[in-house]
Amino acid sequence: MESLNVAFGHRLWWVDAFIGEGERGNPAVVVLLERAMEDDDLQQIAFELGVSETAFLRRIGDGWSLRWFTPTVEVDLCGHATLAALHVLLNELGVPGGELYFQTRSGVLSGRRLNDGLIGVDLPRAYVEPVDTKVLGETLGPIREAFQAGASSVLAVVQDYDTLCGLHVDTLALFLVPSSLVIAVCEGGPDVDVSIRVFAPRLGLAEDPVTGSAMCAVAPWWADRTGAPTLSVRQASARGGVMHARLFERNVEVAGLTRTFFGGDLRA
Repeated sequence: MESLNVAFGHRLWWVDAFIGEGERGNPAVVVLLERAMEDDDLQQIAFELGVSETAFLRRIGDGWSLRWFTPTVEVDLCGHATLAALHVLLNELGVPGGELYFQTRSGVLSGRRLNDGLIGVDLPRAYVEPVDTKVLGETLGPIREAFQAGASSVLAVVQDYDTLCGLHVDTLALFLVPSSLVIAVCEGGPDVDVSIRVFAPRLGLAEDPVTGSAMCAVAPWWADRTGAPTLSVRQASARGGVMHARLFERNVEVAGLTRTFFGGDLRA
């Protein structure tokens, strides 16, 4: 018995973020690091786990360090994995409520528990500017308008919800668009103000199931269009998801429902 190995590795949880009644949300694996690890090791773990984002969470002083990896690259911002990390702190680790803070590549982000079971995180607002629709070529078919949103996102407005759901995207052609995120958006959708689909082949994701960081662009676009600082959004992916956003001067509060699918230990 003396030789029995009872040492466990880092704890992890699979969390579905932005779920709804018929929506399964976007899965993120949140890994609670007990010690610092090399970047190559973090990337390999994210590759092995294979979900759209793996969030690495580590206690730093009174706050938390948070990093996000797709199966192929580290990214500067991820909304659903930040929501998943907040869920783990509040619901799995029992961290007291109030404001929680994350040190990230996009600065310090905060999160909190809201009403009706929602939790919310603050993400940096993007400023949208009209661009020529030719920037997208024929990758999405006919689009009504296009907007540059920050340095890494393009927002493409399509005719309606049926058009959005019917998009057939050539991933290779979309890879040539000079943007990390291509957000197709329309007004309306089942029980929401706005519907979207998000494509990110440059990040190793042909289509993302639910994209919290897209709200950094969609919320300002909606406010410019309607004057409304709040909106509800459906992501019309195969898994589906529902998000709620509230626009502020410098940030967007993005909120949703979450659940833990399973938890365990990482033997790494």
